[in-house]
Amino acid sequence: MADFELIHSQLLLSIPLESQTLPKVTSLGSEALQFFALCEPHRLFETTQVKQLLDQTVNFLNSDGALNERTRKLAVDLSNRDKETSLLIAIASLLIFVQNNYTGPQCPLVATAVFSQTDGSVEALGSYGQPAYELSEDSFWLLLSLHLLEVLSSTQNSLLLDQLQPEDYAMSSVPTDSFGCVVNWWRCRALLVQCSLYHELSGPHITVCSTLLDESLLKPLIPSLPGKIAKDLTVMFHLEKAKTLVECNLEHLAPQELVQAQQLTKFEFVLTGARAKRTKFQQVAHSSLLILAKSNYFNNVQHEYNHEDTPENFELNSDLLLERPFYEDVGKEDPDQQIYKKFKPDDQTPVDYSELLPHTLVQEDIPESLKAQDPNNPPNLSDFDNLQLLLRLYTIRATSPSGDPLIEEQLMSLVSRVIYQSKTTGVNYTIFSRGLWERSLLETNKARTIERGILQMQSLIEEIGLKIKSRYIPANNSMDSEKEKEVKNRIRYVFQLPLLPRWSLDSKLAEKFMSMGIVKSAIEIYERLGLDTDVALCHASIGEENIAKQIIAKRLQEHPNDARAMSIMGDLTEDPVYWLKAWDVGRYWKAKVSLGKFYYYATAPGIAKDISAALDHLHDALTINPLNFDTWFFYGCLGLESSQFELSAEAFSRCVAIDETSANAWSNLATSLLRLNKLKEAFSALKKATSTSEGRNWRLWENYLVVAAKLGEWDEVLWACKQLVNFKKDSSGEGSVDIPVVEKLVEILVASDYHEDNLTFFQRNCVEFTTVTLPGVINTNSRLWRIIARVELWRRRPWASLECYEKAYRAQSHLPDLETDEAVWNETVDACADLCSAYESLGEMPGRLGAGDVVCKDWKYKAKQTIKSLMSKGRTSWEDSDGWNKLIETRDNL
Repeated sequence: MADFELIHSQLLLSIPLESQTLPKVTSLGSEALQFFALCEPHRLFETTQVKQLLDQTVNFLNSDGALNERTRKLAVDLSNRDKETSLLIAIASLLIFVQNNYTGPQCPLVATAVFSQTDGSVEALGSYGQPAYELSEDSFWLLLSLHLLEVLSSTQNSLLLDQLQPEDYAMSSVPTDSFGCVVNWWRCRALLVQCSLYHELSGPHITVCSTLLDESLLKPLIPSLPGKIAKDLTVMFHLEKAKTLVECNLEHLAPQELVQAQQLTKFEFVLTGARAKRTKFQQVAHSSLLILAKSNYFNNVQHEYNHEDTPENFELNSDLLLERPFYEDVGKEDPDQQIYKKFKPDDQTPVDYSELLPHTLVQEDIPESLKAQDPNNPPNLSDFDNLQLLLRLYTIRATSPSGDPLIEEQLMSLVSRVIYQSKTTGVNYTIFSRGLWERSLLETNKARTIERGILQMQSLIEEIGLKIKSRYIPANNSMDSEKEKEVKNRIRYVFQLPLLPRWSLDSKLAEKFMSMGIVKSAIEIYERLGLDTDVALCHASIGEENIAKQIIAKRLQEHPNDARAMSIMGDLTEDPVYWLKAWDVGRYWKAKVSLGKFYYYATAPGIAKDISAALDHLHDALTINPLNFDTWFFYGCLGLESSQFELSAEAFSRCVAIDETSANAWSNLATSLLRLNKLKEAFSALKKATSTSEGRNWRLWENYLVVAAKLGEWDEVLWACKQLVNFKKDSSGEGSVDIPVVEKLVEILVASDYHEDNLTFFQRNCVEFTTVTLPGVINTNSRLWRIIARVELWRRRPWASLECYEKAYRAQSHLPDLETDEAVWNETVDACADLCSAYESLGEMPGRLGAGDVVCKDWKYKAKQTIKSLMSKGRTSWEDSDGWNKLIETRDNL
């Protein structure tokens, strides 16, 4: 069994067996490993053992019935005869399909040469209303692989034969033997390949894929492996798990896998700032972002790649821009000249590798091993570390707002570190080409680099070498034959990066053309790919809805069970009949989402708003795709609107389980819980909401303040008051202060004893808030100055308290409505009375200097002058009023 574990661990790693570890007895597994490592998986079907096995079972495909059912019978028979050989056949079939459709070049062996009856395999791969891509090459290889892996994993319910609800696909317990672990790993890979054939993820595939790769899969494999291979396999597992989570829309869980990979490889990297020149005529360097990185672990896969292993990297032919930024020395700048000079810590702060993108604010924090690097000629990284950088790019992109300039600058720094290394020939083809692809996507967003970006995208599409009907760039036949000899490295890391089949690359290029308004070129690409629905959407986007309807109608005539086309026709015509048919035909979840919106927004004539019907349709959609955040969020909002708070609480609970960084989901969950009188749970949800990157919404903090006050969490109330002032002071000024709440906080403060050298956390923060923060936002509110005066008196600072009373009166007496609004006049009289009382009670107290002086020696004179000044202002308008009489009474009582 040790031979099995050794062979299959290296099959998973896509590396050839080393001579010292080659099993003494030559087995089919060791032969297969050599075939796969040379990117020749088809040669497995030339071996005697496989030929004999298939000769006994191939007749299953010639029987009657649907192709899926016949293929399942074939898989069951193969498994019963020889499980280990069946597993190798499943792996070889999957790799042939990937080579034919993802990496290129075309495999010389076609499925019909081995299995005579393979018609209908594309239709058999469809699932939940989503047809598989029709022009995929030799799709029976993938169908066979999926059936074999399902049978070998003893799955109770088939994702290929049954149209069940996701909850019916109960995951069996994690296998405890090496064989079961290997099967699960390859099955996850095959399912993700199947999902990449669809326009979007749907059905239970997401749930199954996200749970198949469990860390316990490694336990049966690792103990019997050599240390180096065991470590390689562990790192590979965490990288692949992160990629799987990103592809399954669970990107918020990916960072923890990337952190574990970084800890194993001891990868050192940091995002920092440096001065760089970006143009040919730039004299002064300006701030820029870059990644400093160093590999400390090189895996068994690592080796020097030939020049032919890397695709062509197009130069940036610009009269202005440099090919790449030229960085000045990093880490050698005088501290006073550094870009970031806000603070200079005495001790070096270590890089926090628990972050998705570790960064340093000051150059002193850059590790010495990285500080010494030449950023213009960085050392080569290992394949595993290059993969880490690319996977962090995908995770950041999935968790960040699109189009953000700072995020795009961070992504470009990651891509640049992968592409620009000391020797680009030392980078694997798949990694390097993916880096070029991601750079192209970023460059097509900028006017000065869009030309290179588009040209690079076209080149990479044609570099794959798959069958295409037309070329943008003339082919070099002599080079093509050479490249076909150097393809063994293309498939090596295809499962560790998000899968991009050839047609999806073409589709992305078409999307870029659409974004630039080059609609005709986009339509030509979609027509060449046979994507009729996308052609229709292009026409609809430019107002040619009639043409779009005609294209979809023709598509439905030729493919009457295409649920996605039916749903799009419903979107174009706003006819619910199409959506209902799409659901009946293929359980297409987006059709139910459209129905939910149709009944909620009720924009069609004769249709009344029906939240109950909308909820029912959304519920159906969620049974098929239970990991879709947007649908759960919409479902929860409808629950709130219809006062179904149990339903909304469940919906937003699912939202935060999918994406725990969504402040809106946490806030709405808190609202639902409040309506259910679950204050503590609501407060916890609000605390989560405020801790997210989106937690700068002042309305969120207002809710947080109210709930904290209801629970008597006064420390949290004080914190919320501070945040509200920070967020609203620029727009609202003193309106950002919740005065009744601040009064309550001060009431709690002054009820306690004051000990200057032993203040509690609450006392210290409340004093800082009232005496430092609040004065900076007060303009005309005398009530706030009187609140501060109470705090200053509690602090035994009567002189400061008296100053606050003076400011309170001054703010009130300068109001423009003093002579026209009696209410303002009366409030000013009250402020004057308070000031006179303060003069009388505080004037004789010990003063600021503590040398026998008093707070205000001539307090009586100042009080009389204050009253006299106010009487002169109000004599014309308010003489003989109640306020006037109160003012005279105050004067007489001095």
